[in-house]
Amino acid sequence: MSWGHAVVDVHTTGPLPEVGHRVAEIGVVLLDQDGAVQGEWCTLVDPPCDLGPRQRHGICAAEARSAPTFAEIAPELTHLLRGRVLVAHHLGFHARFLAAEYARLGFGALEVPRAGLCTMKLSRSFLYTAGRGLAACCDAAGVPQAQARSALHEARAAAGLLRYYRRLSPDDPRWAWAERTARTWQWPELPGTAARPAPRRRAEAVPEHYLARLVEVLPTVPEPPQADEYLAALDAALVDRVPTATGRVVLARSAEDCGLDRGQIRALHRDYLGALAAAATAGGTPTSAERTELALAARLLGLRRWDLNAALAADRPALAPRALPFR
Repeated sequence: MSWGHAVVDVHTTGPLPEVGHRVAEIGVVLLDQDGAVQGEWCTLVDPPCDLGPRQRHGICAAEARSAPTFAEIAPELTHLLRGRVLVAHHLGFHARFLAAEYARLGFGALEVPRAGLCTMKLSRSFLYTAGRGLAACCDAAGVPQAQARSALHEARAAAGLLRYYRRLSPDDPRWAWAERTARTWQWPELPGTAARPAPRRRAEAVPEHYLARLVEVLPTVPEPPQADEYLAALDAALVDRVPTATGRVVLARSAEDCGLDRGQIRALHRDYLGALAAAATAGGTPTSAERTELALAARLLGLRRWDLNAALAADRPALAPRALPFR
């Protein structure tokens, strides 16, 4: 058994494993206790469902269909994770999908987040002015990123963040706690030979749409403590362009997981719309198409056209009389 860290990133067919969305790619970067890279592992995963829009993950359907299933790669993945601290950016998201995939193999109640470190949550301690997104945190920490956004590239970026945090505070008690927890964590026993991994032949850059660019610069929220975990789910719903009805299911589940009440959610939604509007107007007046995208975001938040108009006008009074499309 190896000690150290396993930095993980998963790309999925959608944002909610509870409604059948599945893992489509997994990247793992193995670090020793000093943060040195010991190895890397990445594979596409053939999900028995629609891959979803290609713009959300950049995965070619033909490559995915020739990749192994999760059941086929699970023995090797489990071997890589056992005994190591699990690390991810927005660990709750990645852990829920891993737990759901293991549950389909007959291993339920796998509370993966208890055995790991979240580089997004840790950013509140080490990156005081950064947004919560992976790109924003890496920019603030000076961690290089590849233009392509495969699971392996994003796992490498999260590994860079962890090394940065540990250099800033090598004696932080969270490191020792995570290592003690990982050493006693019971991963399932999966005998057998794992299938050969099938990484992407070429990881292409996934073009970002307007809301994705805005979401990357949104600031972290100090209160309540679980706010960023919830808002990260909201970020993902906007970036992935999920339909409003599906997005609200995602947010309801995330709010339940985070223990947020309706009053806290309403306040977070209003503040989120204000931050989104501030980001939108920072570079000038939003175009008609951009205002339409902002209107879709407001609808997902359960807010009205008036709320969006007011949020935009707060930074740019000239926008106040303009009616924004909201159908």
